Amino acid sequence: MPSLYHVLLETALRGGCVLDKGFNYLIYEEKTDISFNLFNEMISDDSPGLCITTVYPQKLKKMYGMGKANVHWLSDSTGDKETLSPTRLDFEITRVITKFVKGGGEPVFLLDGMAYLSLENDYDKVRKFVKRINDMASMHDATILVVINPNSFSRETLAMLEKDFDKIGSPQELGCGPAPQPEPQASAAAPVSAAVSAPPVPAPSALRIQAPPESPVDIVEEELELEIEDIYLIHRGSGTLIQRRTWREQDLIDPDLIGGMFQAILDFISNSFASDQVSDFSRMDVKGYIILIADGQYISEAIVFSGKAEEYIHKIMNDIKKVLKNNIIGIEKQYSSVFKDYNGDVSTLRGTRKALDSLALDINKALEPHMKKGVKKRLTDVERRMVQEKYNKAIAAGRARQYDEALKAYDEALELDPTHQQSLFNKAVALQMLGRVAEALVCYDHAIQVNPSDSEIWGNRGIALRSLGRTEEAIESYYKGLGINPSDSALWSNLGIALRSVGRVKEAIECYDKAIEINPRDAGVWSNKGVVLGSMGLLKEAIECYDKALAIDPGRKLAQRNREIAVKELESRSM
Repeated sequence: MPSLYHVLLETALRGGCVLDKGFNYLIYEEKTDISFNLFNEMISDDSPGLCITTVYPQKLKKMYGMGKANVHWLSDSTGDKETLSPTRLDFEITRVITKFVKGGGEPVFLLDGMAYLSLENDYDKVRKFVKRINDMASMHDATILVVINPNSFSRETLAMLEKDFDKIGSPQELGCGPAPQPEPQASAAAPVSAAVSAPPVPAPSALRIQAPPESPVDIVEEELELEIEDIYLIHRGSGTLIQRRTWREQDLIDPDLIGGMFQAILDFISNSFASDQVSDFSRMDVKGYIILIADGQYISEAIVFSGKAEEYIHKIMNDIKKVLKNNIIGIEKQYSSVFKDYNGDVSTLRGTRKALDSLALDINKALEPHMKKGVKKRLTDVERRMVQEKYNKAIAAGRARQYDEALKAYDEALELDPTHQQSLFNKAVALQMLGRVAEALVCYDHAIQVNPSDSEIWGNRGIALRSLGRTEEAIESYYKGLGINPSDSALWSNLGIALRSVGRVKEAIECYDKAIEINPRDAGVWSNKGVVLGSMGLLKEAIECYDKALAIDPGRKLAQRNREIAVKELESRSM
């Protein structure tokens, strides 16, 4: 029996709530429920439908009746022809979507799995993939629905992604789905709290912790003169592409270049296989790129280099030959049973991805002695993943309050990428939790050098400065943060605390009012405003603020105690 929620939803859809076709939609929904129903409704007029999702297709069709839609499962599982590997973004997934969108008939495509794709690929690569399919959809009168849980991505990431879409919002904001329910009267976490007898002190929860991004933040710097753009692993007998690892920033924007280059590699390998000649090492020049190819008994590896290659390539040629040969030997040994009777199923060779990551690391080690002094090398894909793993480990340790373990993991991440902003930021938080505030301040300053436009860094830096007694500097830091993000209620609140501590009470009240205007359900701000009003002798007004705080959070003990003190003092005045 359908739930009341689904009955309401279906009623809303029957009432005419269908998104306009021909647009690209970014839909914010924690559980892709309303969006699946919207998709189903949009293809009810015989428009072709394609859905790529992390939900098993048969289960999805049973839940939402998507009998007409073509549904592909985004998964590492094997054996199902409708399964798409999240790591094969450039080929399998792009090919399926391109064929569908170009098929005509006002096609409607829904993508549910952005977080999964971003976990398995570099985020910039995923964003360019989305940009490409949106552009292609616009040219072919298709409708694109990309559904995202807003809690899975940072605000900065979402802001970047929104630029690529025509319409953005929750289903309700787009005019679809049941009306949002009133917010429950639950207790709200307060960034600050205070008692009448002492200036407000920020609680540990006031410190912002930046959640793990889908990929480490890239800092644009001068790069190597010679760089790896792509590595291809190809089965020689069938010409099947087994794996491709890429570091190419323009990959999805210029597919013709990639297609032409790949075809040239395939033709070269096919000719060598047909002539029954195995070459230890060969070279091609295609469209300004140098491609080095090595053959094994079953496979060939091709590395695409860009940059001023002639200046460096001869210096590392012997090292590359050795690295390629060892890598091919290792792969053929590990998968010898698969290669002997290979039937073209690339899913049986997914583990070779790690081998290509290892190959890229080894080649970059060969390149390093020939780098220009002072030039920072670009992180490889595997190095980025290692940074992410260290970072995620640190986040988990921090949440378990194992701050020493968290610091160790952050340091390991920063050893690989000294400019990794989130590691710098959260390392500073962990140091503050351990009382090592001066060291935390150094981390915040370093993070600001990496990204001076992050208001949260300025905010936490202000808390650290105030803990060290440098209140005027803290006030300046809060103002810096508010200059970047004036809608941050916690920044206004903490600025109010700092201003009150130096006697600027009227300004403090103005800050609290601004914080309340932005977030009227913040019990901590109401309580702190009551503290300031009480210190000014405005006891009735202070009591009203405490009442507001307790209405939001009945368990807030400081507000309750401060209210009792204010009531007693008010009663003593009237005696």
